Amino acid sequence: MFMKRISMALCLLVAACGDGADGEPTPEPVAYKDMSFEQREAFMYDVVLPQMKDTFVAFDAKYETTMSCETCHGNGVADGSFAMPSAQIAPLPGTEEEFYAALEDPEFARWSEFMLEKVWPQMASLLQVPVYDPEATPEGFSCSNCHTHEEPSGTP
Repeated sequence: MFMKRISMALCLLVAACGDGADGEPTPEPVAYKDMSFEQREAFMYDVVLPQMKDTFVAFDAKYETTMSCETCHGNGVADGSFAMPSAQIAPLPGTEEEFYAALEDPEFARWSEFMLEKVWPQMASLLQVPVYDPEATPEGFSCSNCHTHEEPSGTP
């Protein structure tokens, strides 16, 4: 399986490198949204995981030894679905008001700033999708692509 992933990743990278050895143009790289499940798996393992690991390690050195597919995909790795959002990632507050209240916690604020400034734009770029903007790109990549949300306070 490892060699298959490496082969797929090499094909994706070669496709992105321009002209072939014979001077003929190589095909355009495949957009993430157009990749097969197997191509996505290889791309995540060979491109996304190493880059995001570097980002997380720069934020907190513990990720040097703990960052893996499970860090983001949780139980989706074991069942092979890699489904997102993942219930194993810390859920976000259920309302905007609760989110702003949570920012009073310095650790929550530190993580929020890291996610907003580093993770969110980097993942959008890697996945070749726009960053969420409620006006311009409401379908863009956002926190909700990875995180679930708590039930709002007072919800029965």
